[in-house]
Amino acid sequence: MPDKSNNRKDEAFWKILSAAMGLDISKGHLKWNMAELSRKAKVTRSLIYYYFGQSKMDILNEAVNMIGEELVGLNEERDEMWRKGELLESLKASREVLKKAPFIPCFYLTHRADNNSSLGAALIQIEKRFVHKIRKFYPAVNETQAESLFAIYWGAAFSPGISEDALKGVLAVITSIARS
Repeated sequence: MPDKSNNRKDEAFWKILSAAMGLDISKGHLKWNMAELSRKAKVTRSLIYYYFGQSKMDILNEAVNMIGEELVGLNEERDEMWRKGELLESLKASREVLKKAPFIPCFYLTHRADNNSSLGAALIQIEKRFVHKIRKFYPAVNETQAESLFAIYWGAAFSPGISEDALKGVLAVITSIARS
């Protein structure tokens, strides 16, 4: 299988992930096939196999990985933004992911609710890693405050209609809580 790290920003990669999440929501968990995915993503099956192999579950696991790395920002590039105090840029980057894969919120909420599934368990781990990231960058916050910051940040990431001024307001609230 090819090195997917080079393909993460590729338009076809995102089209496939978004279409797979959409099909998983609309048709039911794993109740879709590669031909349907190919049609919905408007790519060839061979391209799907190139990126992900032939397993539907591998595609969905990659979607969960991308939620962690790209939406939540659990990667070195986004950590660097946080170190530099560029939270607005990091939050904007999270919101850009939703433009590439608009089914993420529904996919996340559906699978997060089933914490007995491997996808639900993986999403819970992503949440825990994000709370850990908050505690790392804001060591003075207690667990309740870290969870509050998590909820505020994710709420802003999942709210596509709010303005940049509102995002700045969200970050002011985060900063206020983090300093209290």
